[in-house]
Amino acid sequence: MTIGIVGSLGVNYLLEAFERQRVRDTFARFVPEQVVGEVLSRTDDDLRLGGRRLVVTVLFSDIRGFTTFSETRPPEEVLEILNRYHEEMTEAVMGHGGTLISFIGDGIMAVFGTPIEQRDHADRALAAALEMLSDRLPRFNQWMRERELGDGFQIGIGLNSGPVMAGNVGSRRRLDYTAIGDTVNTSARLEGMTKGTPHSLFLADATRELLTGRVELAFVDSMPVRGRAEEIKVWAPGTEKPAEAPSPSPSSATKPV
Repeated sequence: MTIGIVGSLGVNYLLEAFERQRVRDTFARFVPEQVVGEVLSRTDDDLRLGGRRLVVTVLFSDIRGFTTFSETRPPEEVLEILNRYHEEMTEAVMGHGGTLISFIGDGIMAVFGTPIEQRDHADRALAAALEMLSDRLPRFNQWMRERELGDGFQIGIGLNSGPVMAGNVGSRRRLDYTAIGDTVNTSARLEGMTKGTPHSLFLADATRELLTGRVELAFVDSMPVRGRAEEIKVWAPGTEKPAEAPSPSPSSATKPV
């Protein structure tokens, strides 16, 4: 009996150690390595991160026309292109301390300010978005041209800041770290609202108000957002040039922040 009890405890210990290592490996793919240990130190016996209400900045991005592009390509080629794209964008997000929440086909959801709180989460998110547009995307498009896969893509990005509920959700078999709330939904809407405009990046006024660095932004407009009763003020990087520059007006003037 004693041997059986000791053996059972040993097996349970090994299984728990294995599961903890698996969760560590999983988190290491979505958050910077230096914060993995701190994240795991806050988990419970089921390796769950309890839900926390935090103010964060959420980033959504999407490739324009990727579904149409992929319909005429072999599956293995589509996956190669998508993986290469995600490699580039992951470096931008994690390089600025962001947490990758999910890849949704060719879309990306990332959060700045959780699971480790960051006072400058808005600055980090904007810096990551600008790097995605000015550095990572041109490099990826050049890679596509070199392999005669096409001229490359354009992407849209939405940034919004506000309260979310963040934590591990799922079952014992599968856990995912996520963030939910109106802040997340609005960020996704802002990304979609860049379609058909000369802008690749929209950020909500809530994000602009939290920026601590001096960044040149241009006020775009007060826009209705599906699912919200009130319009929100939308901004874009001041360096983005419209196809046809509008005449100067108080609502479209470039304003340093």
